[in-house]
Amino acid sequence: MFMHQRALRRVGRPLIRYGSLFPREQERIQNLNYIYNCNDVEALWMLRMKIAPFARLVETFRSRGLLQDSINTSVEEQVAMFLHVVGHNQRFNVIHNTFRRSMEIISWYFKQVLYAIGELRGEIRRPSGQTPPKIRESPR
Repeated sequence: MFMHQRALRRVGRPLIRYGSLFPREQERIQNLNYIYNCNDVEALWMLRMKIAPFARLVETFRSRGLLQDSINTSVEEQVAMFLHVVGHNQRFNVIHNTFRRSMEIISWYFKQVLYAIGELRGEIRRPSGQTPPKIRESPR
């Protein structure tokens, strides 16, 4: 009897209509194009890396087979999501709104890029123990 009454109450509710995802996808593509085609100053603010090193890093991951394009996500987008999380200390739910991806997908690609960077650990230059003069002589 309870289930029947519950079913009757549901019948009177209006159905939820979902819009197409096309505007969301279009917004995501515009955001990615803005990131990929910006100048070096804007790239430093967004990715904490200039465009040329970003492109070299992506090409290194691709050429060594550490990261691959998926049907919906390019290697550039995967690395950009990773750099946003690391460079801005942002949570996945902030990146979720920026890149229009689910938090599970962002977490998955974050781990993939982190693993790929770990594979390059032997080739990454270690900082010298010397402080640059600009920092050493600064009154701050």
